[in-house]
Amino acid sequence: MDEIDYWPTRWLRTLARYPHECHDWLGWGHTIPNGENAEPFALNTKLGCMLLMPSISLPIEFYELHISELKTIRFFCLYPIYKEEMDYKLKKGVEALFDKFDMYKISNVVDINRPNTCLKKSLFGFR
Repeated sequence: MDEIDYWPTRWLRTLARYPHECHDWLGWGHTIPNGENAEPFALNTKLGCMLLMPSISLPIEFYELHISELKTIRFFCLYPIYKEEMDYKLKKGVEALFDKFDMYKISNVVDINRPNTCLKKSLFGFR
C-alpha cells in the first residue's frame, strides 16, 4: 500500500483497535500524534496528528446511538490536524481550536493541503 493514499484508512483501523489493544479509551477531543514528534502522515502533507470529534457536517442526532439504558455508541470523525494545532488545543482547549476551524472554514473532509489555522505569521505577515 502506498502511504500517500492509505494513511487515512490506516489511522481509522489503528484507532478502532486502540481501546482493545491498549486497554484504554478514546473520546471527544482526544488528540493523537503520529509518533512522538507528530511527523507528517505522508510525503504529500504536513498533517501529523488526529483529533477525535463529532462530525461538523452531520446533524447532532447522528452523534450517538442509544442501544439500551446501559449502552450508547458514540460516533466520531478523525480530523487530521497539524502539530501546531495540536499544541494550540493542548494549551487553549478544543473549543478554542474549533473557533479557529470556524474562522478558516475547516470541515471534517480530509484536505491534505488545507491551511494551518495555528501557523504563526512572520514579522512581515507572511507564513
